Amino acid sequence: MKNNLLRGKILKLLSDMYPDGIEQTSLIGIYHSYEKVDDITRSVEYLVDKGYVTRKDSPHPYKENMQVVYYKIAPAGLDLVEGNASSDSGIIIPLEA
Repeated sequence: MKNNLLRGKILKLLSDMYPDGIEQTSLIGIYHSYEKVDDITRSVEYLVDKGYVTRKDSPHPYKENMQVVYYKIAPAGLDLVEGNASSDSGIIIPLEA
């Protein structure tokens, strides 16, 4: 899958979960059968850098010196998915079935 389509699928998933987010390992688990883990993490970090997704690092509940990473769609990402913002050539939002 092209990275711009993967980015769109991640945004769509996060918009479906709004106002909640998803933990990084769960997000990777959804797509790892189809994509390389590095491609998934690069795609979601691209979305974070563009301001479409927020990232929150929290201390692991019982493992010292470990972090749990959560992703949540930002308002700009929600607007992009809903078609209320200018399109982004780096992201292809999949059509709903």
